[in-house]
Amino acid sequence: MNELIFIFILLLPIAWYFGFRNGKKREVGKSSGRQHGLSKTYFTGLNYLLNEESDKAIDTFVSMLEVDSETVETHLALGNLFRKRGEVNRAIRIHQNLIARPSLTSEDRKLALLELGYDYMGAGLLDRAENIFKELSGDFIHKNASLSQLLVIYQQTKDWEKAIATAAKLQYPMSENTQNEISHFYCELAEEALQKQSYRDASGYMKKAFQVDPQCVRATLISAEVHYSKGRYKQALKCYKDLTKQDIAFLPEAMDTLTNCYIQLNDKKGLLNFLSEALSNGGGISTILAYAEILQSQQGDKAAGTFIASQMNQHPSLKGLLRLIELHIEHASEHAKPSLEMLHDIVSKLLKNKPIYHCEHCGFDSKTLFWQCPSCKCWGGVKPIQGIEGE
Repeated sequence: MNELIFIFILLLPIAWYFGFRNGKKREVGKSSGRQHGLSKTYFTGLNYLLNEESDKAIDTFVSMLEVDSETVETHLALGNLFRKRGEVNRAIRIHQNLIARPSLTSEDRKLALLELGYDYMGAGLLDRAENIFKELSGDFIHKNASLSQLLVIYQQTKDWEKAIATAAKLQYPMSENTQNEISHFYCELAEEALQKQSYRDASGYMKKAFQVDPQCVRATLISAEVHYSKGRYKQALKCYKDLTKQDIAFLPEAMDTLTNCYIQLNDKKGLLNFLSEALSNGGGISTILAYAEILQSQQGDKAAGTFIASQMNQHPSLKGLLRLIELHIEHASEHAKPSLEMLHDIVSKLLKNKPIYHCEHCGFDSKTLFWQCPSCKCWGGVKPIQGIEGE
């Protein structure tokens, strides 16, 4: 209803003006005592509006609007309104009608063209939108808006090479945010190369990612994966040591491969030292549990349980509690075991329903690590959750 009132306020004065003007033109040649009247089309549109047939009313009033310097803004406002209401086809029709007018000034045409590009984006016609924004990217006034939309298109279509080139044009010299985005684009190319087992290409993209952003966590993880796949375990471990300095919150993502590297090198002592250092630098429950697993294999369940319990005094964790319960169940009496099993079941269900990752920009929660947040589209904002319910 509010939108209908807005349309009424927007269109009625203009429709009255053109209706009056058209009616006046038709009376030219009549006597001086003639009465000025409104056009029949005006009353038709007004009747539709009063009968709450807003779609027909809008079509009728729009047909009355002649495109000139006084009505261009009205056409653009109507088109924007339709697009926001999800009526993209109507918005496209209005903006196409504007562009087709030969009397339109160059600047008004560019503005209408920009809005048409937004319409095509809303309709999912990305190829048409791309052509428009490419044309406008050479215009000083509309350059940034056009490049921003092109960047959105190339991310949606996964055309990472074009996304890199566009991001570089959009902000030069590069800001920290642009560096972050471009490094992720190179990582996307690297992961595509890894799927094809093209390790050389993947390594090349990683070098470029580090050149843009030396602190890119994702590039470090991919580099370690490349080294691990090629059997270069020491090089992979060097990457993981770099990871603890970049952002130790992501260490759980590497824990399995990290452990396997030390196993392949037959260096359990080295693994313990690595985990111990990681704990002193703020490693979470995944690091604690990995350390406890080694203790369990070397000294038994009691040593592992004691270590977990001591760590949980400083770092309370549901995951740690669950593992501690599991260790106690193995040695519990028949009287105590049912209670422990019930407690284990409760904690397991709690963890099952809890998200693992959290976007620091918009608050999006997920059980899957997304390098680009599905909600706010920010790159690198999703991280493992810290605290009692996470790491």
